[in-house]
This record gives sequence, structure tokens and C-alpha cells, in this order.
Amino acid sequence: MPHDNEDEFVPQATANEIWAGAAYDTLRETAKSYNRLITYKEIAQTVQSTSGITTKQRLHYWIGPVLETVAAEASSRGEPPLTALCVHENGTMGDSYLRAPKSVPHEDDVDVERLAAEHRLLCYREYATDLPDHRGFATLTPQVAQKRARLRKSDPPNRPMCPIHHCEISATGLCGSCD
Repeated sequence: MPHDNEDEFVPQATANEIWAGAAYDTLRETAKSYNRLITYKEIAQTVQSTSGITTKQRLHYWIGPVLETVAAEASSRGEPPLTALCVHENGTMGDSYLRAPKSVPHEDDVDVERLAAEHRLLCYREYATDLPDHRGFATLTPQVAQKRARLRKSDPPNRPMCPIHHCEISATGLCGSCD
């Protein structure tokens, strides 16, 4: 249950509205620095601190509706999807990002991490004061980029298969079982 500085109960809807305003401002500030991100935990601490309304509820119970309000507000203003700047501690977005309102449409089977990277670039291009001359690149978070690089290294090469014997074709381009 949310409470204000005098330990008075604040209705959840009221708290969410106030937190959304603080989150919106925080995300706009975050977007001023190219490739800067903020974690869910950091934004939760910031909005509670700046608003004076706190809660002991677990983060995942209340931060989603707050960020959905921010996403809807940014979309209604024709602004880029600011919520793309907010990530989990492990640098991922999570599938819930696909359900949030956005000013940029997407396909249903899209790579959520790549989509968020593209949305972050839109935010940086709109607000960053330190954008590179080349106008920046859509980048995955460092954690996601590292994980994907490790997975690529561990994937065996995709070699052609013999359509008759269903075995790998040798480097010569011939199947060892075919005549």
C-alpha cells in the first residue's frame, strides 16, 4: 500500500498517476545521454524518492502500470517510446515490453531486444545532448550483446546436408555416401 511522507495511505491509482509523472521526467532525463539506460529498480527508487510516495509492495506489482501510463503518454504526444530505456538488472527488456503502447508499430514475432534498441535510438535522437555526428546506432544493452555473442560462438556451423542420406556434405561439396 502506498504511503506519503506523513505515513498517510495514498490510493494505488493516485500513487500510480504521480509515479508515472515522475517516471516520465526521469526517462526524458535518461534519454539526454546517448546509450544511457535505467533499471526498473533505479526508476522505482527515483519515482518514490521524488514523489514522496513510497510502497513496500514488490516492484513487479506496481511498476508495470506506471510504465504503461508513461508509454501511453509518450505515444499520445507523438514522442518516442521512452519506456525502452528501462531494463531489468540483467539488461533485458522482457516480453511485457511488446504489450506496452508505443508510437512505433511492430510485428508480433519481433525480437523484443532489437525492437527496444531501435526505440532507444529514437529516444536518443530526440533528446540526447551528446549524440554522435553519425546520429547513433541502435544498440543492444551490453549484457544482451555479450550473451548473444557467446551464443553465436557456441553454435556449430550450419553445413549443407545431403538430401538423400541426411548427413553433412563434406568440405568438397560431396556426400561420402553418394556415388
